[in-house]
Amino acid sequence: MRRAALLAAIVVAAPIPAAPVKSLDGAAVMHEVDKRRRTKSEYSEGLITVEEKGKSKAKSWRSWRIGWGPGAKGLIQFLEPAEVKGVGLLTVSRPGQPAEQWFYAPAIDRERRVAKQEKSTRFLGTHFTYEDMEERDVDAYTYTLEGDDEASGAACYRVAAVPIPGKESQYSKLVFWVLKDRYVTIRIETYVDGEKRRIFEGGDVREVSGIPIVHAWSLTDTKRPGVTKLTLKNVRVDPTVDPSIFTVAGLRTIQVSE
Repeated sequence: MRRAALLAAIVVAAPIPAAPVKSLDGAAVMHEVDKRRRTKSEYSEGLITVEEKGKSKAKSWRSWRIGWGPGAKGLIQFLEPAEVKGVGLLTVSRPGQPAEQWFYAPAIDRERRVAKQEKSTRFLGTHFTYEDMEERDVDAYTYTLEGDDEASGAACYRVAAVPIPGKESQYSKLVFWVLKDRYVTIRIETYVDGEKRRIFEGGDVREVSGIPIVHAWSLTDTKRPGVTKLTLKNVRVDPTVDPSIFTVAGLRTIQVSE
C-alpha cells in the first residue's frame, strides 16, 4: 500500500468521468487506479491520531516523496508533540527488491535500519505496520475482479490481490474497493495466512492539481482494540523536492516545507 505507503473533513469533489477501461479485469482496474494517482513527487502535512483504551494521542507530521511505486523514496518526519519531534522514517524502494527503511529517534540520536522481521510490527504506536508505510508496486500482485460492491454507499469494483512469488509481504491477500466513477481506492482489507487482519477505510476524496487523492484514512486491526486515524492537509503534487533529503543524513535533519 502503497506509503507504504502513509492517508481530513469530508469534502468530496465532483466526480471525474471515468474513461473506459479496455478488457475490464482486476489487473486493468488496479492499473487504472495506479495511472490516475501517479505523481512524480509529493509533499503533504497531516495528523495521525491513535484512539485506544479510552485515550487519544495525536501526532503531527510532514512527508515528502519522489518517484513512484517500486522506484519511490519517501521521508516522514514528526513535529508534535515535543516527545516525537524529529522522529522520522526513510523508505527507499527499488524495483524487484524489498524496500529498505531506516527509523530515526532523536531522543537517543540514533538511526537504525528496519529489519525484515520488523516490517509486520506496529509503527510508532499506531495500528500501521512498517510495511504499510511503503509504496505499493502494482505489478507485484496478481489480481482477480470479484465483482461489484459498495463502500461508504458508493458503487465500487472489488478486486482481490495476491503477492506474486518472491514478493515479501506480511499479507497473504489484499482486497480493494475502487470507486467506479473515479478509480480511487477507498477501502482495503488485508489478510494474514487467510485471516482478515487490518481494514483501511478511506474518505474525503479531493482533486489536487487534477489528481484524486484520499485525504482521510481510518485503520482498525482485528487483533488489537482501537483505531488509528490519518488525515492529510496541504497536499502538493509534483513540487520540487531536494533528492538529498532521502538519505540517512537527511533523516537526521529537521526538514522544512517549501
